[in-house]
Amino acid sequence: MKHFLFFSLLLASAPVRAQQSEDFRIIDIAQKEIRLFNAYKDKDSAERSRVFADSLYQPYKAFWAGYMGEEENFVRWANKALTNLYGFNQKNGRINGGQLLRQFDVVKKGMEALTGYRPKGEWYVVYGPAWANLGGLSGGTMFIDLSHHSNSSNDAIMMMFPHEITHQIYANVNTHHDTTALGSIIGEGFAVYMNQLYWKKSFTLAEHLGYPEAGLRAVEEQDAAIRQFFEDNKYSADKTTIDKFRNRSFHLQPGLPGAIGYYIGYKIIDAYVRKHGAESWKDVFTKSPEEIYTTSGY
Repeated sequence: MKHFLFFSLLLASAPVRAQQSEDFRIIDIAQKEIRLFNAYKDKDSAERSRVFADSLYQPYKAFWAGYMGEEENFVRWANKALTNLYGFNQKNGRINGGQLLRQFDVVKKGMEALTGYRPKGEWYVVYGPAWANLGGLSGGTMFIDLSHHSNSSNDAIMMMFPHEITHQIYANVNTHHDTTALGSIIGEGFAVYMNQLYWKKSFTLAEHLGYPEAGLRAVEEQDAAIRQFFEDNKYSADKTTIDKFRNRSFHLQPGLPGAIGYYIGYKIIDAYVRKHGAESWKDVFTKSPEEIYTTSGY
């Protein structure tokens, strides 16, 4: 699984700022949200809703529509979110925005040096419904939802950046658009593998997978059942089935963590590298998920 655009932490009225290049942008909506939430928390609900729609949703409609859906969904959430404004303000003061931006730049450049590719797309920093800590939408759009409980510090936020940057590189480099469960599994497993490769031994495999340590032990103990589930569904193109592999709310068995596809994908990539050599992870950027899987020995 995945904040850095807090350059205006002490300037609540500052405009949204973004780091931009020809093919990579970081857009901070979070500071504008905090400013307007504080300014309109005691206003008439109709006036407040109008401001939230016109100033927060509409200017960034493409992002919010992909993450939350229609305008009315966002406005409803924003009004309800005011009950947690104290918590938002506390977190906003706790995160070191300048340091986070520098950390992000270091990881981005580190991933470019490691892979030989540059990430492309947009990053949005927001306060949202906390459906994910870091995540991806269509078209290479990534986001960090500061509302999520796991985004508690700079280090916690940074830990998953290599994972998400891998997705941005992979989506733009790999031309094999596999829409089956296998394609999703390989993509997520590769992102886990690259996160681990970047951070070396700084974190445990469970942390890279987003599992509790007990959850990782459970999947290792239930490896046979997990493999069977994979064999039965690996070529499915059904969205509901694919979601079972990547949704953290779906549990194959009691005691097993969600997003079981992350573990399966990681095991496939790890098996491939063990078989083909230490640098062979680079093949994943250019070969099809099917070829990686069938030649992995998993």
